[in-house]
Amino acid sequence: MDMIQRLFPVVTDETKKRGKILYYAQNDMTCYVLRGSRGDLLIDTGLFHIWNGLHKWIGQFDIRYVLLTHAHADHDWNAAKLQKSGAKILLSADDKNLRQNYLSQRVRPTMPKYTFRNYTQWINGSLFKSPHYDADIYFGRRDSKLLRKLGFDADIVLLPGHTYGSVGVYSKGVLYCGDAFTAMWKRPDITPHAVSPKLMKGSLERIVKLSPEWLACGHGLPMRFDEALPVIEDYLRNCAD
Repeated sequence: MDMIQRLFPVVTDETKKRGKILYYAQNDMTCYVLRGSRGDLLIDTGLFHIWNGLHKWIGQFDIRYVLLTHAHADHDWNAAKLQKSGAKILLSADDKNLRQNYLSQRVRPTMPKYTFRNYTQWINGSLFKSPHYDADIYFGRRDSKLLRKLGFDADIVLLPGHTYGSVGVYSKGVLYCGDAFTAMWKRPDITPHAVSPKLMKGSLERIVKLSPEWLACGHGLPMRFDEALPVIEDYLRNCAD
């Protein structure tokens, strides 16, 4: 049972308020909304099975933009539907070729305990290909202020490692970090997979330096950063390549 729960966690079907963070959580996936002066921003879109609930939830907002923290299917599956409804898709140029092509950036386990899970990730990644979309805006590494130009009090933060183009969004003390960190098992934990553990180490160091009040992960519920910090420091000290 423990192995099944670790491979297929279901931990985020909760609605408890976490600060002022606006989130929709279903199964192990969490999407977020930032309010803007010219419409709202959805961060990540989840897989196909959360679409009905997510679509209903975002109906209360004016979603003009969708920022994908990276181009894995469990984050971009519903991007095509949202694009057809008029939202503009934002994605790092470093993940452009990762869309619908998971194995173009083959991930490695971040710790030995995730070796078997990593094999299942390769299989799932090769089977689950999100519906085709082409981002409206492919942003580069110097475009940290892009969201401000679009009316949001937020900056893009480069967090490569899980994928080459992984990014986060920092706004008002909250770092929406995608899969740079996780709370998938109802606790702070290091993301199980990385295309480059070395790059991920640098991103974790960047998160520590930024020291946000909250970490809003792509899997699991938002957590206060002081809950995550000991886990990150332990990994950097003992496990990172």
